[in-house]
Amino acid sequence: MSTMSASAQLRFEKAKRYLRLFMRDTPELNRLIRKEESDDEMYEFAIEMTISEFNSIPPIIGRASIESYPSLYLLMQGSAIQLLRSNGILQARNELNYSAGGSSFMRSNKSNYYLAWINSFIGAYTQHLQQIKISRNIQAGWGDGGVRSEYDRIGYAW
Repeated sequence: MSTMSASAQLRFEKAKRYLRLFMRDTPELNRLIRKEESDDEMYEFAIEMTISEFNSIPPIIGRASIESYPSLYLLMQGSAIQLLRSNGILQARNELNYSAGGSSFMRSNKSNYYLAWINSFIGAYTQHLQQIKISRNIQAGWGDGGVRSEYDRIGYAW
């Protein structure tokens, strides 16, 4: 991230801020843990992974970056899925159920909730991603003067 241009750095910071808003990940709202669930490094990782995923899914047409990513909505959905996966793995790894003397104790038993949220996002995200990729592929085949798609307007300047 340190080799980005100033405009790319600003856009990346804006995406990180929007993602934190979308995830509602603030100490004030995380009443049980009283801190942010994911730090800035994890948010950066999720955004980078989402951009990398976009670049690796066929059809491979050009290379997207934070400056040329086609849709803020798609970036937020993909990054949210990445964060939920990572935090769900952590929850599953640290899950502990303990019972003694008639008392039960459960710690970090939220991995199923993370999985449910991932499943609620993944279908729409995958479909949107495929539609954008197909649209860009068709547009590249027809050229700039060819047939336009309604998906051409999705990548508004954010």
